[in-house]
Amino acid sequence: MDPVGAGLGDRPALVAQAGSVGRQHRGSDLHIHVGTIDEPGPDGAARGRANSRANNRSGGLAAADTGVGKVGRYRRWCRYRRVVELRVTATARDGVGVARGCDGRVVFVEGALPGELVTAEVHTVDRRWARARLIDVIEASPDRVPVACEHHLEGCGGCDMLHVDARAQMRMKASIVVDQLTRHGVDAPAPQLRMLDVDRGRTTVRAKVVDGRAGFMARSSHEVVIPDDCGAVDDAAEELLVEGRYGDADGVFIRVGSRTGERMVVVNPTVGEVSVPDDVMVVGTDELDSDRRAWIHEEVSGRRWRISARSFFQNRPAGAEALVAEVDEMLEALATDGPMVDAYAGVGLFGGTVGDGRRVTAIERSADAAADARVNLGIGAKVLKIPVEKWRASPASVVVADPSRSGLGDTAVRPLLSSRPQLVVLVSCDPSSFAKDARSLVDSCYALDRWTVVDLFPLTSHIETVAAFVNVAV
Repeated sequence: MDPVGAGLGDRPALVAQAGSVGRQHRGSDLHIHVGTIDEPGPDGAARGRANSRANNRSGGLAAADTGVGKVGRYRRWCRYRRVVELRVTATARDGVGVARGCDGRVVFVEGALPGELVTAEVHTVDRRWARARLIDVIEASPDRVPVACEHHLEGCGGCDMLHVDARAQMRMKASIVVDQLTRHGVDAPAPQLRMLDVDRGRTTVRAKVVDGRAGFMARSSHEVVIPDDCGAVDDAAEELLVEGRYGDADGVFIRVGSRTGERMVVVNPTVGEVSVPDDVMVVGTDELDSDRRAWIHEEVSGRRWRISARSFFQNRPAGAEALVAEVDEMLEALATDGPMVDAYAGVGLFGGTVGDGRRVTAIERSADAAADARVNLGIGAKVLKIPVEKWRASPASVVVADPSRSGLGDTAVRPLLSSRPQLVVLVSCDPSSFAKDARSLVDSCYALDRWTVVDLFPLTSHIETVAAFVNVAV
């Protein structure tokens, strides 16, 4: 693993500074013109209007001068040129570039990197921000790499960071999380970075279906890109993505066990005309709604796991093992012996690995996942099919929590901390909710001792974080 320290700021800002995205001129219009849009000075609104008038004289589309009171306030919406040059200065938390219009309004540019001068097409304008898609890179970042995937060039939204060098991706992701922690006033040591050994191997795929074929949503569009191949997914899943035929279904969920060879597709809604190899289990969402059970098995960390169609599991074995390794290292370094709570347990991944030798209580609200956890953990663990928020706490020395994108929230933090754990390990898939939960834990006398950004989804802007919080009140 690599530590991340002060070097995060050696290049143009990777993330928008705390509060910068929220300080637009709320009453002003977006004046977009052909030519570089720099940071506005004190007369930014006036210059914006002058540029707009210049565009009118030259045939461009710009705002009418219908202002009331001070210059730049309370103007009606402008008409604007769709193509604009922008200097990108930062990265937003979803991985898109951040620039500013001449009136100070933030413009999010998909596919642009900090430091770049780009030509972009504006497609959405809001009172406080605009979004644009990249057309051309005039001055490229040293972190930009050629894109080899033809489907990405066609607009496929499956992998949104193919244009970024692998180590730069990690720096960007770490910087995004650091920025969120800073916004919430959380003091944090420098993070560690863990990159996966391979970037191919997604074993779960969610796809749309058009005319019987599976595909991914295009970027900033309702269109679907149908791939002839996909280098991001496991070979066994790629066959079902590319060669499978799914009739009149609207969507398909593909799940494979890359180390067991088992495969399953879930079609939505249930249709009869599905064409896949004979070894593939086919089930419809209507059947699952009627209590049909369907699962495959996967091998992770030397164990065999049952994973039902509607149970959450990490999208590749290597990713699951990376998370297990991180959590295990934190427990080895910071935890004492004693009971463990596996909150948002899913199929029991952490309870069945780092929980070995401990009395484990697994809490999971999904009926399918809780049933899987009972099978995977055996009679030695206590599995509760309830929301974490309704758990009646019992003493525990360790809590491992892996919540959904929305995070723990105060309603889950309270019961978990009522067990008075010495150590809380939080596994998070969203930087914003992670920072909010970190703030709640810090306010409850837990210090952020160490944390790691795990590149669980290479080539995408998805960010996974594992963090250890130590009780400093005892």
